Amino acid sequence: MLKIMHWVRSGILAVGVCLCGCVVYAAAPLEYKIEKPPIWVTSVVPDLAAALPAEKQNGGVSYLLVDRQVLVKGDSKLSYHHMVFKIQNESGLENSSNIEIRFDPSYQTLLLHTVSIRRGDQLIPKLLPAAIKVLQRETSLEQLVFNGSKTANLFLDDVRVGDVVEYAYTLRGSNPVFGGRHYSQFDFQWGTPVQHVYARLLAEPDRKIAFKLVNTQQAAEVHTVAGMQEYAWDLKDVSALRSRDDAPAWYDPYPSVQWSDFSDWGAVVQWGIPLYKTPSRLSSELAAEVDRIKLQFASSEDRVVEALRYVQKTVRYLGVEVGPGSHAPTPPDVVLSRRFGDCKDKTLLTLTLLKALEVDASAALVNSRAKKGIFGWQASPGAFDHVIVRVKLGGESYWLDPTLQPQMGRLGDISQANFGYSLVLEPGQTELSEMRLGQAMMYTRKVLTVLDSRGGWLKPVSLTVTTLLEGVSAERMRATLAKESPEDLQKKLVNYFARYYPGIAVVRPYEMSDNKANNQITLTEYYEVSDLWKSTKDDRMEAYAAIPDVNDFLRAPQNTVRSEPMGLFHPVDVRQTTYVLLPEKWKFKGGTSKVNDPVFDFESSASFVPGRLTMVDTYRSKSDAIEAKNMSSYLANTRKARDMLGYTFSQSTKSLD
Repeated sequence: MLKIMHWVRSGILAVGVCLCGCVVYAAAPLEYKIEKPPIWVTSVVPDLAAALPAEKQNGGVSYLLVDRQVLVKGDSKLSYHHMVFKIQNESGLENSSNIEIRFDPSYQTLLLHTVSIRRGDQLIPKLLPAAIKVLQRETSLEQLVFNGSKTANLFLDDVRVGDVVEYAYTLRGSNPVFGGRHYSQFDFQWGTPVQHVYARLLAEPDRKIAFKLVNTQQAAEVHTVAGMQEYAWDLKDVSALRSRDDAPAWYDPYPSVQWSDFSDWGAVVQWGIPLYKTPSRLSSELAAEVDRIKLQFASSEDRVVEALRYVQKTVRYLGVEVGPGSHAPTPPDVVLSRRFGDCKDKTLLTLTLLKALEVDASAALVNSRAKKGIFGWQASPGAFDHVIVRVKLGGESYWLDPTLQPQMGRLGDISQANFGYSLVLEPGQTELSEMRLGQAMMYTRKVLTVLDSRGGWLKPVSLTVTTLLEGVSAERMRATLAKESPEDLQKKLVNYFARYYPGIAVVRPYEMSDNKANNQITLTEYYEVSDLWKSTKDDRMEAYAAIPDVNDFLRAPQNTVRSEPMGLFHPVDVRQTTYVLLPEKWKFKGGTSKVNDPVFDFESSASFVPGRLTMVDTYRSKSDAIEAKNMSSYLANTRKARDMLGYTFSQSTKSLD
């Protein structure tokens, strides 16, 4: 994973953070300096007399000032941060009595300026060395990423409700991997109201900085200060803006300004190409692997898949992203010898193999979180947090991710990376490339369900479910099988159907058939339902045949009154065929019903032959999000589709005598 340097927001301002994370190493003192604020900083004074009603607080804290100022000059960069907040109640007291400042000691120096508490007319200094602890806390270790960052924790004692806490610091230094060029972002709104927001950038007059206003028309005030160009934004009474967690990943309603020394995407390409230059000579191990692939596989398609699979199997994922390692890959020989690497390392190793196999391949930068949301951003390396491989073969582009679990099947059968847009690092590239979806990226499930009630009305019913998984759905199942025991997976499978058939029991363990040549998995489950038929008050026996695999995609969302879009799982193609075998030759009326919505298509059909009902239900997604304005029609259409799902059987008990 690339260490994303900016443009990632949580929506909530965080002042104090619990220190129960993974503490790897307690650092020695003197990893910071205590200094007065830099002379280039504009002094911003908070309005301590400002009215702070309840609606202007969050978590028991009212924010009076968020002040960020940046100076870029030559290769140097200084980022000044200044925060002021008032503790309104006991909740805020608990959450905000510790201050965390994160920095990368490989290229940054932490300069502490002030930490104080204002209690009425009393100003109490709190910047005491004894209260400062510097810890190496690897917050991304669960994602197998070691970035070497440290956190300065300031533990404040004797903090009371009504106190105003103020602190300021500067981070000095820039990552050398960017060659003296800089970029960042100023946020103007969060999920918490702020009384005063101030942002300022100082740069040399001849520095050609590109700006991008996002969700705002708040242009900068531009001045010349001491021979430097100043850009400043001054906002008052900034309200809270909260976005729901179920919004699509690309949705970002928050106003901000992005600035960058990289004028366009072409400049980022020129920066990135040298990082992914393949070695002119291969190690003996790599050369032997290239020879093996050439000898064993004749077609370019098969060679690409084998090279990809070799890296996926041979090199485990582990990122060491300290300093320049945040964006620069490790040499392939080193990666292969140590048998671990992150996305950058595995991409360069894959490129090395493919180039030796005479395959047209390039590194491609993507954003795994914002995905297609990067379209329209200001160009910079900070727009990306992941890198993959783009292969051009036979007029087609293939987007391959070496960090995935080993992928089975032919080149057209394996799932490809799907991040919306990518920046391909190849000469002449000046724009983002759209990553078009291939068939293997479709989440495909073809389900055959057989409910066999031929044994009699009051007898247990046999339930057999056979599911064919292809492409990405097959790969996800393999990942599940690699992590879970058969016993645990069986429990999950039976409990899935227990939501529809409470009297279900496992007759015999599931069976799994893995067709790796075509990247397909067939899963067969065997159950018995003891209470499918139920007595009603009017002396009838009733049974309901459910369509769970399709129903899962038609559930009503929790948050329906909204202003933001709602994210959907996409692309999806689910087809469930259900046979219900009956104890006598009933006659029913069949037919087909359809629901067409802007984000999905649904079709349900039923047909009958003596003793058997056949139902075929399909759901196909058409978009990854529902616009807020379309929510009411979407709810109506999903409700209409749910009403068409399944079938209820009814039989008079008199006929059972």
